Amino acid sequence: MSGSDITTSVQKPRGALLWLQSLQWMVFFLANTIAVPIVVGAAFDLSAVEISSFVQRMLLATGIATLIQIFWGHRLPLIEGGAGMWWALFLIMGAMAVPGEKGLVLQQLEMGLIISGVVLVILSLLPIIGRVRDLFTPIVTGVYLMLLCFSLTGSFFKGMLGVSRFGHVDWRLALLSLFIVLTVLTISLKGKGLLRSMGPFLGIGLGWILFTLIGFSEREALTGADTAWFALPELFAWGAPVWDFGVVLTSVLTGVILISNVIASIVVIGNTLGIEPDGATYRRGLFGNGIASMLSGPLSVVGLVPLSVSAGFMMTTGLRARLPFVLGAVLIAVSGLFPIVGKFFATLPSEVAYAALFTPFAQMIGFGVRDLMGVQGSNRNLLVIGISLMVGVGVMFLPPDSLSSLAPWLRNIVANGLLVGLIVCLFLEHVVFRKEKSDS
Repeated sequence: MSGSDITTSVQKPRGALLWLQSLQWMVFFLANTIAVPIVVGAAFDLSAVEISSFVQRMLLATGIATLIQIFWGHRLPLIEGGAGMWWALFLIMGAMAVPGEKGLVLQQLEMGLIISGVVLVILSLLPIIGRVRDLFTPIVTGVYLMLLCFSLTGSFFKGMLGVSRFGHVDWRLALLSLFIVLTVLTISLKGKGLLRSMGPFLGIGLGWILFTLIGFSEREALTGADTAWFALPELFAWGAPVWDFGVVLTSVLTGVILISNVIASIVVIGNTLGIEPDGATYRRGLFGNGIASMLSGPLSVVGLVPLSVSAGFMMTTGLRARLPFVLGAVLIAVSGLFPIVGKFFATLPSEVAYAALFTPFAQMIGFGVRDLMGVQGSNRNLLVIGISLMVGVGVMFLPPDSLSSLAPWLRNIVANGLLVGLIVCLFLEHVVFRKEKSDS
C-alpha cells in the first residue's frame, strides 16, 4: 500500500465527530508549536509583543507546511514542527551573538533557511532517496527513536516539574502534571470509542483550567500586544535577509542532516499505519521539506521538519482518518491569520502541553524497542545498538560549554547527541560491521 492509500481501510468520521477529531489534531499541532517561539524569542531578547507575533507566524507556517506535505509531499499524516536541530542552531547563534547584533543574526538565519530549502529541493529531484532509505534498517530506526525520546526527556521533566518556570521543583505543578498524565493514560487505555480518542484533548483542557485556577496563566505576557482580529503575517519580520557564509553553510548542513529525520519519520508513520512507503514518497517528502524551509525564511520562523511523534499521537488516540488531520492543519494555519485567536492559544501553560504529550512521546520509545526486538540478537547487532546509544546519550550529558572551542557550525553537530548517535549507528551498521546483501 502506498502513502496515498492511507485512508482506504479507515472509516471516515462525519458530523460532530469529524470536527471533534479535527479540533484534537489542532490542539496537538498547538502543543508541538508554541514552545519553540517562546524559547527562541527569549534567547534573542525579543519583547512580549514580538514573541506573540512569532507564535502567530509559527502557527501559520506549521499549518501551511503540513498542508503542502499532505497534498504535494509525502501525503502522510505527519505534522510539521520546529526541528530540534534548527531550534538548537537558533539557540546557539543567540547565545554567541553580541547583544547589539542579535537582530542581525536573525536576518542571517532567514537567508540560511532559504538557501537550505533550495538545496533540499534540488536533492529531492535527484535519484538518491532510494539509496538513502536503505540505510535506515530496523537497528537504525530503533536507535533513532530511542535517542529522540531520550533527548527530550530532560525538557519534559523540567517543564512538568516546574523547573523551567521557577528553577526548582514546584510540587503543585508536579502534582498537577502527574494528574494530567494519569488522566490521558487512563482515558487512552480504558476509554471506549470516541472517549478513547479524546485523551490528550481532555487532558489539555482539564489541565489548562486547573493551571489557570491556581494562577499559572500566561496572560500577562500578552500585555500591550495588538488586539486586531485579522492580520496577514509580516514577511521578513526580523528584517531583510543578510548573507553570511558561515551561517549559510551551517544552515545547509543542518538541512541536509535533517534528511535522515524526514526519512525516519516517514518510516515510523508507515509502520504505524501498516503501509510500505515507496521511493516516490520519500522524494516528495524531501521536496516538501525543502519548500517548508524556503517558506520559513520569509515568515521568520524556526525551520520545520515532519515530527515522528505524530505516530505516538495516532496510537494513543486511534485517529487515523485523513480528513480530520487535514482540517486540523487548516485550523492551525487559519489561527495564524487571527492574532487574537493565536494569542489566546499562546496562554496555554507549557507544563500542560508537556504533561498531555508525555504519553505519546513515551510510546515512541516503545516503537524503538519494537524495531529492535525484531532484530537478531547477535553480538554484532548488540554492539551496534549498545555503542550507538552509549555515544548518543553520553553526548547529551556533556556540559553546554565543553565544546566552546569548536567552530559554531561544527559545534552544532557534535553537541547534538541525537545526531551523533545516529551517525555512529549508521557508520557501524553500514561500514564497520557491514553485512553482505546475502546476509541481510
